[in-house]
Amino acid sequence: MPYLEQETARLQTALQALAAQQAALTTQLTTQQQAVTAAQTQRTNAQSVVTQAQARVPPLQAAAASADAQVAEARQDLLDASEPPAGIPPATWRLRLAALRRKLTQAQTAATAAHAKVTEAQQGVAQAQAQVQAADRQIAAATAAVQATQAAIAALQPRRQELQTKLTEIERINTEITRDPLDRPALQQVAAQLSARTATLEEAHLVARFELEDAETLLASLLARRDDLTAKLNAVAAQLPGAQAQQAAAQEALASAEAAVNQHLQDGP
Repeated sequence: MPYLEQETARLQTALQALAAQQAALTTQLTTQQQAVTAAQTQRTNAQSVVTQAQARVPPLQAAAASADAQVAEARQDLLDASEPPAGIPPATWRLRLAALRRKLTQAQTAATAAHAKVTEAQQGVAQAQAQVQAADRQIAAATAAVQATQAAIAALQPRRQELQTKLTEIERINTEITRDPLDRPALQQVAAQLSARTATLEEAHLVARFELEDAETLLASLLARRDDLTAKLNAVAAQLPGAQAQQAAAQEALASAEAAVNQHLQDGP
């Protein structure tokens, strides 16, 4: 029967289209899951940089405190020597004052440098923390994209099962029609089913028109959501090179600061 053949072809075509759509969504899901994994790795690396940067701050602060103490000590020494002791020649006293002033100047310069290194290290921590936050935003966007794709895949399953059930029913009807010898009671039952199906299809046609409108509205919403997520992912991806450059600069600055502090500690007061 032409109707049954047409209906079979239509259902098979619809099933093939659903299978192709699901395959495309599955491929997309795999890519999105890989993006989530990559973002999580970046987040782990960024957090490691934060930990390392934070670990370098206390020694620099200790060195700055030590430098401040040396300034205070040099200032007190200069204050104590403001009046010449009895029995000390004026020339000797002036030389001593000059030496104490040089010592104070050197201590102040060292303290300023030590505090600058602390500030630089703290800035490195802030930059590393910003990289962690950027990675968190990237993970959130990628995870949302994964969830949207998973929802789209799940939404295909009921429709696929429905089409497969209808196709199985038509194949059973065809079997009864072509049976040899004919089974009249079975054919009468099939005829009644076909009549009922015709009425159902007429009603379903009207319902399908409204469903199509709803589906088009949902599709437009999903496409808008996809475009929004794509724009966010692109924005995050555009920030990564700059963030990575800042990370490298922060690591280099911290390494330099650590080396300077170690050298300062080795040189002593």
